[in-house]
Amino acid sequence: MALRALVPNGFLLLRDNESCHCEPLAFALARSSKSFVIVTITGRENVLRRRYGGRCEGATFTRLDYQTTMERIHGKIVTYSPSCCILDCMDVFVDKFSVDVIAAFISRLKAKFPVIAVCPEASINEEEYNRLHAVANSVIRLQRRGNRSVSELVMYKKNGKRIKATEAFSINADLEIFTEKFEPSDVISAAASEKPSIAMDMEPELSEKELAARSQLNLPFTSQFKQSHLNKLRLADRKVRVGGQIIYTPDKEDDLDDSDPDEDLNL
Repeated sequence: MALRALVPNGFLLLRDNESCHCEPLAFALARSSKSFVIVTITGRENVLRRRYGGRCEGATFTRLDYQTTMERIHGKIVTYSPSCCILDCMDVFVDKFSVDVIAAFISRLKAKFPVIAVCPEASINEEEYNRLHAVANSVIRLQRRGNRSVSELVMYKKNGKRIKATEAFSINADLEIFTEKFEPSDVISAAASEKPSIAMDMEPELSEKELAARSQLNLPFTSQFKQSHLNKLRLADRKVRVGGQIIYTPDKEDDLDDSDPDEDLNL
């Protein structure tokens, strides 16, 4: 399923990072909702209205602070009977309540209407994220690949089937989503094309005679692959065998007795 055609169902968990934020995507995905509730902290309402003014006209804001209980928040949201709910500032939820309490809270909400949660990578660790992931019906992870924003969408069906799609996407000022197929090779090709070519201008210029002499030079570590060649290599009459075997011939100077070697030193 293309990201632009995705209709939130159940619990949709968004995971972003510092290079690709998912807040605009959350509001873009809620575009088909006639009414929705946004749960956020004090002061964020004005910020969100300024960023997404037209989209926030039909929204109801519920304030999250350190004096509010989870039951009170749940009661307020359900009273509004929204067609969608956006949980903003999930890091504040995690700081105030345990992850298990939040997961149970979301499970109660998603049974009534779709829930979209923004889960920043910078403020919610992987263990907490995985606990929320366990109750999600769909998960979208965002990241920056080259000069494009990329989404990795995973949807879980009731029969246990998993649908996965990776796309490059963009969002315009009207919160319309545009997508295109993304292949990891696209980034590699782009990076390769941006890499400047390096000219090997330090290669010595050899004459024809020097080139011919170099081509006839057999180096022991590159050209000696036959026993007939290796037989020419001598070190105290020890032959080097093909395969790396070395036949050792003892020297008369070798100390092969069992005495203390220090006794042989001329001190």
